[in-house]
Amino acid sequence: MLAALSGVALAISSAQAAPLGHRDGFTHAERAAIARSQANLNALKWRARADGHVTLWERARINTVQARHDALVAGYRHN
Repeated sequence: MLAALSGVALAISSAQAAPLGHRDGFTHAERAAIARSQANLNALKWRARADGHVTLWERARINTVQARHDALVAGYRHN
């Protein structure tokens, strides 16, 4: 009985597993695009904070790039 139940549980868990390389649901190209977008956002934040003061213009630019990054990730997640 126990062996039969463990076999069913194993079959269910392996059926739900993502294919190799797609553990998070993203392809390699999508992961690379997300990483580039995140790096761009981090660099923008670093440059804005470099002089110790983030201006209104810099804050608006950061918010715009953050929203674009979030939309990119959401688009890939729901693709």
